[in-house]
Amino acid sequence: MKDKIDKTAGPIWGVAAGLLLAGAGLSFGIFPAALRNSGSANDFMASGAAMLGIFLVVYSTHELRRKRSR
Repeated sequence: MKDKIDKTAGPIWGVAAGLLLAGAGLSFGIFPAALRNSGSANDFMASGAAMLGIFLVVYSTHELRRKRSR
């Protein structure tokens, strides 16, 4: 008897959260530059949030496209 694998919406939420994090990271980097303010903590948080968001988008997209071999 063949088991049926149910697909979940987990990776879709990962893509959405990754896009949100990448957008937040970009806004952390753009907002101080627009105000002519230099903050080293803002640059660090901006790059970290953007990198985490991009990683989350790439990984979730990979999981969506992966074929289950079962």
